[in-house]
Amino acid sequence: MKEFKLDQLDLDILEILEHDCSLTYNEIAQKLSKNIWTVRDRLTLLRKREILKGCRAVIDYSKMGYGCKALISFNILPEKIDEFIAEIKKVSRIKNFTLTTGTRRFHIELVGDDCSETRSYARKLLPKFDIEDIDFEVILDQIP
Repeated sequence: MKEFKLDQLDLDILEILEHDCSLTYNEIAQKLSKNIWTVRDRLTLLRKREILKGCRAVIDYSKMGYGCKALISFNILPEKIDEFIAEIKKVSRIKNFTLTTGTRRFHIELVGDDCSETRSYARKLLPKFDIEDIDFEVILDQIP
């Protein structure tokens, strides 16, 4: 397979989508002074090569009635990881799952009506997977 390398048009399209992923092919093409079909073809390739993996809404959960958004960091035994991921995919209040390097490698963002409910939910969920060393932090604000 021929090696794929992003060019400036690909980078420009991705930058536009990072700021507003709701734009149509036509709107992106107009911003870049390009043909709509060129933009469509580039986006198709970016998706096919899994460079562009999706498009997500930025939601203000407080305006939906959720008074608390928490970042919960922890470690999990390797043999429990797949089971844990399968479980959290079912939980609508878990909004993000991230794996990092560092002292605590796993992080979930969890929303709740208030912080005591969010903390209580974490206390029920995490022990099922033998997770005990937990760092619970309330997210005050996120700047997109």
